[in-house]
Amino acid sequence: MCIHLRLLMKRDVGLLRSFHIESCLRSLAMPDLSKNARCVLAILRQANSLSTVDILEMARKEEYSDLCHDCAGGDAFVAAANQLVEHGLIKKTFGKGGYRWELLKD
Repeated sequence: MCIHLRLLMKRDVGLLRSFHIESCLRSLAMPDLSKNARCVLAILRQANSLSTVDILEMARKEEYSDLCHDCAGGDAFVAAANQLVEHGLIKKTFGKGGYRWELLKD
């Protein structure tokens, strides 16, 4: 279902983006996401768009300690973030200072 919505999103991103994210989240059970991916998703839900450095700093905070015990390191974070990109939940863009990660929602 998410693949079909991705194709439709190319035609009308504004109207379908929220529906796409909600549908993907419903069809993707949280156990299907790694704990590190859930950590990245939780952080981006608070800030929407952050750099890699910003996310790694937030992952070290006490409020995320139950989810983010492993993704405070670079390799584990990249694997988790790429998992979310593959599922269409976040996007990454490269710019000055490295990658920027953004939650796909209105």
